Amino acid sequence: MKLRLSLRNSARAARNSLIAALIFLIPGCFSPPGQSYTIKNLSTSLNGICKNEYNISIVSKLQGQTLWVYIPLEEELFIDTGKPEEYSKKFEVKSIDGSLAGGSINLDYNIQEIPEAKESQNKKFNPQAMDKINKILRSLRRVVFSLRHDKYEPKFFSIVASDIKNGVELIEITYIDDLKKAFYGIISWNEYQQRSLQDIKVSLEAIGDFKGRHLKFQDIDFKEFLVEQIRQRIRQKFNRAEVEKGADIDKEVLKSIKKVLEIYKFQDFLVLDLRNLLTDKKISLSRAAVFEKIKE
Repeated sequence: MKLRLSLRNSARAARNSLIAALIFLIPGCFSPPGQSYTIKNLSTSLNGICKNEYNISIVSKLQGQTLWVYIPLEEELFIDTGKPEEYSKKFEVKSIDGSLAGGSINLDYNIQEIPEAKESQNKKFNPQAMDKINKILRSLRRVVFSLRHDKYEPKFFSIVASDIKNGVELIEITYIDDLKKAFYGIISWNEYQQRSLQDIKVSLEAIGDFKGRHLKFQDIDFKEFLVEQIRQRIRQKFNRAEVEKGADIDKEVLKSIKKVLEIYKFQDFLVLDLRNLLTDKKISLSRAAVFEKIKE
């Protein structure tokens, strides 16, 4: 199954809440001396900590080098907020599709400038659900940071928190090296937020599912992760009104792509092909040209 995430407006509250939870975890970010885990007991250990210390039942599975953690929530994931959050919208992101294969990065996008309008977000994370997720993040951090080094150790973890009464699901995929960099102060928590992939969706199959049977656990492919982060950064940039009206959309898209390639020092491609579906403008850059522009 190909990795495919698409942020929705309601994800704004989720992103802020998860970042707040992770920042809250900074104190005491190391396990007790002598405590360590292996990839063989990784899932069992994580399940045990959550159950024994917090009385929370989860399902975890190491698929390839991706650790999946399923959290069945009997409480609502989101609740109404007393004061809606307002934000400006200057662009409409109709579509962003990309791929990275055969030495080529391809990105097709349709982003339109629109008359500026005010929109509002009237949902927030349920504090009860947040508390439960927070405790599981504590346990996850504890195990991941004390994992014995192994060539097959996980590179990604994916948190899936499902409201099993209403079928609303939050998914967050994190590159573990990014989490460690944030904890050690190498990158900011805001930057970490932009590197983790988040999605909120309606999943009727999650209703009543305590075991995560509706999920298809997969090993996250690094190249697909890069493409999805590029899509996410572009979508966030235009949805958050970071881009001024009248800006060169193609140039802004290219900035986001170059940002991701530069972060991960990714050079395993020969050409970058962009296509603006609105104007039918096409841009093709060699790898050398892309990285030359990064230096500019």
